[in-house]
Amino acid sequence: MITKSEMAEIDALVKAPPEEHVSAETLGDWLGITANRVHALSRDGVIPRDQPGTASLGRKGVTSFPLRAAIRAYCDHARAGATGRRADAELSAEKLRLAREQADKIAFANARARGELLDAREVASAWRGVVVDLRAALLAVPGRVATRLGMSREEAATLDSEIRTAMEALAHDD
Repeated sequence: MITKSEMAEIDALVKAPPEEHVSAETLGDWLGITANRVHALSRDGVIPRDQPGTASLGRKGVTSFPLRAAIRAYCDHARAGATGRRADAELSAEKLRLAREQADKIAFANARARGELLDAREVASAWRGVVVDLRAALLAVPGRVATRLGMSREEAATLDSEIRTAMEALAHDD
């Protein structure tokens, strides 16, 4: 931040007009805020104000503000606030993402409790049992058919071989 003496040197170098001192109402008009907000920012040390008796507006007891320095200070304050809001926006986005993930987790737990979702391991185990039973039933077919139809041993072996070939093809079918 530029000190008053540095500002005076800069003004002297560029032959700038002397610093204009304004009331809270005028400064508020320049900044687009109320006079009360100007006073609050001044009390918080954001906006500089003149010491009583140093820069007069022609009225006793009226606080005046160095216009150029006050505007610069307010802009610095606004920039610092914008940086904080940007960080807050990133934090808010992360909080929103976390909330969505938690909501999804709860939704899945509720769906499972209602029986709308099944555990993949349980499904795989049940299917494994079905496939084992189906395999056993298919492998028993040649023996039963051979007995009922009076087939020779070679014919039963051919039927068994065909069933095994079909099951092998199904097992490797991608």
